[in-house]
Amino acid sequence: MIGKVPHRSFALKLFLALAALILSAFAAGQQVLAIGPISPVPAGMRSVTVGRMIRSPASASRPHNAARPHSNGVSKVRVKHPSRIKHKPAPPPKPPQDLLNSLSVHTIAPGVVHKVHRGALFINVLDIDLSRADVQVKPVLAGETFNRLDEVKDLASKAGALAAVNANYFKRDGTPLGTLVVDGEWVAGPLLDRTSLGITRSGSILVDRVNLHGNLETSNPKLGTIWVNNINQPRRHGSRLIAYTRRWGNFVRMSYAGCLVAIDASGRVIDRTETVIGIPPGGVVLSDSKKGQIALLEPGDLVDLRWRTNPESWADVVDAVSGGPVLIRDGKLFVGLKDEGFRKAWTGSQIHARTAVGVTADRHLLLLTIEGPHTLWDVAKFLRKAGAVDAMNLDGGGSTTMVVEGTTVTRNKSTYQRRVASSLAVIPRTRLKTAQRNTVNTGYLPTSDLSDFSAQPATASLTPTPAIELTGQGSRQASAEPGSAQQQQDKQALFTCGIPPEPPPAPSPQTSNGSKPGDQSDTRQARRPKGSKYLRWMRRLLP
Repeated sequence: MIGKVPHRSFALKLFLALAALILSAFAAGQQVLAIGPISPVPAGMRSVTVGRMIRSPASASRPHNAARPHSNGVSKVRVKHPSRIKHKPAPPPKPPQDLLNSLSVHTIAPGVVHKVHRGALFINVLDIDLSRADVQVKPVLAGETFNRLDEVKDLASKAGALAAVNANYFKRDGTPLGTLVVDGEWVAGPLLDRTSLGITRSGSILVDRVNLHGNLETSNPKLGTIWVNNINQPRRHGSRLIAYTRRWGNFVRMSYAGCLVAIDASGRVIDRTETVIGIPPGGVVLSDSKKGQIALLEPGDLVDLRWRTNPESWADVVDAVSGGPVLIRDGKLFVGLKDEGFRKAWTGSQIHARTAVGVTADRHLLLLTIEGPHTLWDVAKFLRKAGAVDAMNLDGGGSTTMVVEGTTVTRNKSTYQRRVASSLAVIPRTRLKTAQRNTVNTGYLPTSDLSDFSAQPATASLTPTPAIELTGQGSRQASAEPGSAQQQQDKQALFTCGIPPEPPPAPSPQTSNGSKPGDQSDTRQARRPKGSKYLRWMRRLLP
């Protein structure tokens, strides 16, 4: 056994020698792959090994990522690992007000100019010289009633408009939130008295916080003058008595037992219920709580409803849209959030698209859309730098859209465009006829004068005070003198609220959106707020 040990030791040494030879050959191959063919080191130079790289003292002094000659003549650069590279932050984009002078200008009609900037910020400005341009700026609605939405491009095409932008806030079912006046008809009343843009008969532009209320006189001796809070707006806390016309739909529905009174076009009470009632053509429905004063009205009573505005200058407004908050007042920046019921976050840069409107001292109307990183204060500063003395914000976010000459010029031109309830359109006067809404049986007139109760059997004769009427010809001062020429003209307009009456159809058990009375699908009727649930209810109502 002892004599065999040397033999085994020799075999082991031979095996280890072969393994060392193989490993050395493998290591040499790895080095060749890393630095190319190995060339002899010149005399006087000593190789320095750094990691797996073999570098000479001369090359060791080169920068880490410097190019060094390869044996095949190609320079090789050693690049840092991506995790070690320090990226410099991109410079913030310029605020929109600093880009005002860099806008490209395109004239689309005499007195109507389209200004554009493309970059990190998309800016579109429509500059309309109201003193020179042969155009009219007016709202265009998606439908005759509050159950339709449409794209701004389609609304502009329907009206024959040169250009258009989105306008009012709205609910998903198409109900516009806030002031909306078309051809003198108050389609919807103010919401929270928010800022509105009004255009008078003479073409003057008004930017104000607006309030509307009605005074209801009746032949019922048990009732005095009744205050009407609003027209065609969802019921909410503080608005007890609301009037609804056919713009709202065919029916008014309450989610709780209240008091609903239907009044026909002649001003006569024809029905009273608690939850659901049809709206008479050319007439209105009054909605209140069970204990409201209108609960004393009886079928056959005559009523006279007159509307008043605050400020009084709005009595001459024929077209109006609303939004909010106000941005500029009398030439000074004034972003009024709290007064108009907007959250503080409304000014933040998390909203990447906004629409606004302003008016200059020399009667230029500015329609503006900004898309990209900006704040509501940037919008206000941009309009003030452009010369606006009064300005307000409109609906924004996904609603922001501008159409010029039939083409969408905002970023959503090739993507989804949100359908809206209304738009503000620039229409050439030669195309205004095509912009008027279609009417049915426009020759229908009320059968009696609502302001003259002496002509009807009644226990008392009422003489209404001069007031503002809602008519198709716009708000105007009504005459209180029986038999006057003005009163005879009133017979053609009183109480129609601007809605072209239709032949009275038989009452149908369906609402304007096709739902049955009592269905949950009709979402226009807001729920009654109770206690601590009021705030959540208001958040659902407000945009």
